[in-house]
Amino acid sequence: MFRSANKLPNWERIGRLIPTILLLFLVLGLNFGCQSVAPVVKVGLVAPFEGRHRDVGYDVLYSARLAVGEINAAGGIDGTRIVLVALDDGGNLESAQATANSLLIDPGVVAVVGHWLPETTETAAPIYAQGNLAFVAGGDDPFAAADPMLYAPEFVASYEEVTPFDESPGPYAGSAYDAFQLLFRMLADAQRADGKIDRQSVLAALAVIE
Repeated sequence: MFRSANKLPNWERIGRLIPTILLLFLVLGLNFGCQSVAPVVKVGLVAPFEGRHRDVGYDVLYSARLAVGEINAAGGIDGTRIVLVALDDGGNLESAQATANSLLIDPGVVAVVGHWLPETTETAAPIYAQGNLAFVAGGDDPFAAADPMLYAPEFVASYEEVTPFDESPGPYAGSAYDAFQLLFRMLADAQRADGKIDRQSVLAALAVIE
């Protein structure tokens, strides 16, 4: 006596489904494989987030977060997203050296903005230079302190939105924001010139701007 197809034993029905299941997994695998992941580059920010100069550090930190958030919301640099790596040097020379060296170790970091105090900047700058890591010095011209009363109302409002307690931007907020705009220009120039954003292409872009 022949069995009807809908009365096949469980193992036979499972056996007949295997090719369909395998095909389904194959299609799903191809779909997931075709989904591209946006490339990412890291940029460093070093400032005194602790100690007697912490007000400077948080002034620049919120501006950096604002700038990075804006550029990523606009699609990044030609589709490349920016990740901010913020490190505290406490306004201390030894810590400034340590943070500079730690950023050199991370190959994903393509440029650094810092250190916002003359003595820590002077200590860290040669380390970046020796490691061929592009460095934008904050705290000196053209990224020195400014009168917050001169900030545009739109900038003040945007800055306050990224702070946890609606703090107002201080003397270094505007210059930090401008420093990151320069940094983004360097990354874009590197992408256009070399078709990629890495330490060498960003360093070459900085040399042209300077």
